[in-house]
Amino acid sequence: MKKILILFVFVLIPFVFSAEELSESEVFYFFYSSYCPHCHEAMPFVEELEKERPDITFKKLEVSEDEVNRALFRKKSEKLGIKGSGVPTFVFKDKYIVGFKKGTYEKRIRAMIGKPAQKPVKK
Repeated sequence: MKKILILFVFVLIPFVFSAEELSESEVFYFFYSSYCPHCHEAMPFVEELEKERPDITFKKLEVSEDEVNRALFRKKSEKLGIKGSGVPTFVFKDKYIVGFKKGTYEKRIRAMIGKPAQKPVKK
């Protein structure tokens, strides 16, 4: 059973994530640890953003206990060149922010995802 899990993590997961990345260009990744106090502080803000921006898919991924999420976190970190990455980490397209302090990071994270597309005005 352990060999099957290892096979899945190292062989099959890269193909799954590649297909996922192709199909979802507007995905906001929030990588967090259940043990991290800064992550717990960031969670309500991420949930608020999720309500504000229904045009973006939000993925909240716990990495300290979930091997699949941890593998995706490593892959994203390598792809973006994040050195010594920790949590919380916020990723949107080719941009990322590591860390969170309430009252300081919210503006930077909002700027990272940009403003929603304007809907055409009906006349």
